Parts: sequence; C-alpha cells; structure tokens
Amino acid sequence: MHHAEPAPATPAKRWLLSLVYALAAVIGMVYSYDFGQIIGGPIVGVVLALNGAVFCSIVAGALAEKLCQWWPEAIRHTRRSAG
Repeated sequence: MHHAEPAPATPAKRWLLSLVYALAAVIGMVYSYDFGQIIGGPIVGVVLALNGAVFCSIVAGALAEKLCQWWPEAIRHTRRSAG
C-alpha cells in the first residue's frame, strides 16, 4: 500500500507547487476549451475546459511533488559523492 508523503515544508516549495497547479489548470482549460468548442460548441467547450483543468493540475501536481521529493535527495547524494 502506498503511504502519502508529507507536504513540502518550506514556503518556497508550497508556492512552487501552487504555481504549478495553477499554470497546469490554465493550460488544460485553454486547450480543452478550444478542442471542445471545435467538436461540440460552447457548452461542450466549457465542460471539457473544466475537465482539462482538473486533469492537468492533477498530473502536473503529482509530477511536481515527486520532483520536490527527489531533488533534495539527489543534491545530498551528489554532495556526498563529491566530498
């Protein structure tokens, strides 16, 4: 069973993750709205925009959180190897 990792402790990491979530949501919303409007009109565009925003923020947030966990360990490992 996968155990949840703690949220990033530093304010900089929290702001970075919030920025990633927001940017991914906006990008997903824009592209999904355009696609939905092409295939079904404005109503479908709005529904797909909401869907795209949620999906992109989930995927980008998971990737960003994984990188926030991996990055400090990689730096520590590099410093130990060099020192």
